[in-house]
Amino acid sequence: MPPRRAPLFLIVLLLALLAGPAALHAEDSNEWSMVMDTLRKQDKMVHDRLDAFKARHAREVLDRDRQVDALVHERAKLALWQATASDPWEIRDLLAGFARLRFAVERLSQRPEQTWTSLEQNVAMLDTYRDRLLEITRQQIPEQYRQALLPSRNSIAALTAELSALRDSIGAETGPLRELAAQIKAAEESLQAALTPAWKAYYMEVFPTPLSPFFLTYLHQDLEDWDLGLGLCRELLHTRHNQLALLRGAMTGGAFALAVFALALLGEWLAARRGFPRPSRATLRKAGVCLAVGVFFIVMSRGAPFFLFTGLSSVGEIMMAAALVYLSRLRVTETPGVALPPVLWPTWRIFSLGLLLEATRVPEPIMAPIFSAFLCLSAWTFHVRHNRTPAGQRLERGLTQALTYLLPALALVALVGLPQTAVLMASSLFYIALALRFASHTTHFFSRHEPQHHPGMGTALLGVAAEAGFPFFFLLYLFLFLWLLSTQYGGEDIFLELLTTETQVESVGISLKKLASLIAGYYAVRALISLSASYIANATSRRRSAERVAKASLLTINTYVWWGLYAIFIMTVLGLSLTSIAVVAGGLSVGIGFGLQTMVNNFISGLLLLFGRSVQAGDIIQFGEAWGVVKEVNIRNTEVLTFENATVFVPNSELISGKIVNWSHRDPSVRRDICVGVAYGSDTALVREKLLAAAETCPAVLGNPPPQVLHWDFGASTLDFRLRVWLADVSGAVGATCAIREAIDRLFREAGIEIAFPQSDLHLRSAPVLEDYLKNRQEEDRRRMFDLADRVSALERKTGGQDARPAGKREDTPHE
Repeated sequence: MPPRRAPLFLIVLLLALLAGPAALHAEDSNEWSMVMDTLRKQDKMVHDRLDAFKARHAREVLDRDRQVDALVHERAKLALWQATASDPWEIRDLLAGFARLRFAVERLSQRPEQTWTSLEQNVAMLDTYRDRLLEITRQQIPEQYRQALLPSRNSIAALTAELSALRDSIGAETGPLRELAAQIKAAEESLQAALTPAWKAYYMEVFPTPLSPFFLTYLHQDLEDWDLGLGLCRELLHTRHNQLALLRGAMTGGAFALAVFALALLGEWLAARRGFPRPSRATLRKAGVCLAVGVFFIVMSRGAPFFLFTGLSSVGEIMMAAALVYLSRLRVTETPGVALPPVLWPTWRIFSLGLLLEATRVPEPIMAPIFSAFLCLSAWTFHVRHNRTPAGQRLERGLTQALTYLLPALALVALVGLPQTAVLMASSLFYIALALRFASHTTHFFSRHEPQHHPGMGTALLGVAAEAGFPFFFLLYLFLFLWLLSTQYGGEDIFLELLTTETQVESVGISLKKLASLIAGYYAVRALISLSASYIANATSRRRSAERVAKASLLTINTYVWWGLYAIFIMTVLGLSLTSIAVVAGGLSVGIGFGLQTMVNNFISGLLLLFGRSVQAGDIIQFGEAWGVVKEVNIRNTEVLTFENATVFVPNSELISGKIVNWSHRDPSVRRDICVGVAYGSDTALVREKLLAAAETCPAVLGNPPPQVLHWDFGASTLDFRLRVWLADVSGAVGATCAIREAIDRLFREAGIEIAFPQSDLHLRSAPVLEDYLKNRQEEDRRRMFDLADRVSALERKTGGQDARPAGKREDTPHE
């Protein structure tokens, strides 16, 4: 029965079932005739449906047998190729071929399941037919209609036997596919086990150099093998099956390439909408073209004959690397006046040449001189570019200088018989330079878009990226590109093995993967600290009363918590056992007992200050005779900036155990008394009025509690008053009291109120003793003057001065 008529029969069957209960209770001959007619129609429907199924199944079996034969033939060709494959590139091609064959077997294995589902529908229809017949036989059937049920019973028995045989036949049909799938799985496991050792031997094998005595013999043999392989590939390409496979792969790759190019054009249009300059859009378009071409060849390699897998996929990987180079130059076109030297394009050419030489199986004796000459030429090019690079472009100068010295060394490695190793290392240099460029651009982007410069952007994301820094992004790009390099050169397993190989030091295992995890974890913790700090700042800014009190403490505790978690992460990654930690803790306890107790005491005191919040950043404290503002509570001490602008580091233990006056704890307001004395006889009511007026002139004085004037005391020469005021903030108390004193002086002078000062009277009388003392003192001074005059006269006579006077004469000295 044609498949398009199957729904019609199902509808008829459904109507028959709905009409069944009425027929079961039929009593007259007309109704029983209708029941018998319905049974015959249902029997015919089941037979027709089963006949159509068998015809369709027979065609499917023929088609499946033909496909199974083709798959078995393909498996035989792969097995023949596997028997002669020793090169890791050939093993990778075989793995691609077996993967494609396994996919075809899995897809073909789904057909018996679909056939089984269709068969079960026939079984369900037969069960419905059988149940209907059983229900009819339970009724009181007239004698003339009992014999009419016998053909239906025989038909049901025959259909049951036929369906059972079909079930066994369908179950047996899956046997060859299961056996073929098992063979493919075994071959893949064998090739996968041989691939890693083959790569290791491939990159460690030393080939003869031109100075070797048997170099020409080895070269002749390699050229013969290379020509034989190329001839075999050409012969296989002439078969119709491989040509169709190549055409299907090209069509699939073209469809994917067009989709990728359309997305690139969409990205260019969006960049134009956002105001990107024309050079940036042109670079983006070129990157999209390279990416589309790369996708074309990679997708094509998945559907093409397996021996073309490496060649086609290598071309696609080269074009994708070119797309990465274009993307790395987007920042150059966005920054006018900046022209970086083309460092990545020469290294991309080295990478492309090496990959093509490897993918096309060029014999090693030919590969070594070609690649060495190209490396030396590239080294000279980098030397010239290094001299032309401006001194401000440090990254480019460093790259060109490093490549100038490294490329000749790799050329020497290739010439001594290790061309594959030289190709791999040169390709690694390309991806390292690419990782440096991408990390530099990423860091530069986030530094240009810091939250303080662009508050509208995501401050959390920018803070995380800014704290991660250049090393984090470099490691991220480096491992990503090295993994890409390992897939291109077929060393994924070797790359993972190098990452996971551990060096045991006591009970601690160290590997590249663990070291990379620790470094990345360090920068990730910095980023998480920045992220959580931004959330804390946002949360405290919503509550102005709690911002100053809790923000600094929460930020410090947040830092301690994240670094503590990082310490636990380090111990977990390194595999430190609890025994080792106990030994370290025991050693620390001894150290604490002898010399670290002060440090531990300060650390614990710092935690108590943070959690107790008795002293926090921004508080004004008094310790001894010094006053200052708390800047930060650190792990060991508290940083205090005094009012004389001196930074004092106070140990945390002193703040816990000593007496500290915190003038701004919980409430920054403070009370101050200003003392003033007026002369006796002053109007005290006027004094009180002027003092209150002086307090009102200062905006820092609080209105609640209000200012008070207290007549404090009767002094020796003054009436003592005190003006008591409450100031809003203790940090401005000195300036506020000075302003109030100036206002008091001004208002008192205007009101004629005298600010009294202490006064004393001195009375002098005659004293005989003092007169005698002065007289004796004058006589003694006169004698000294005469002696001095005699000495001067004697000195003049000795020197023969013109003004010398006769001896015995002396000048009269003036009377004092």
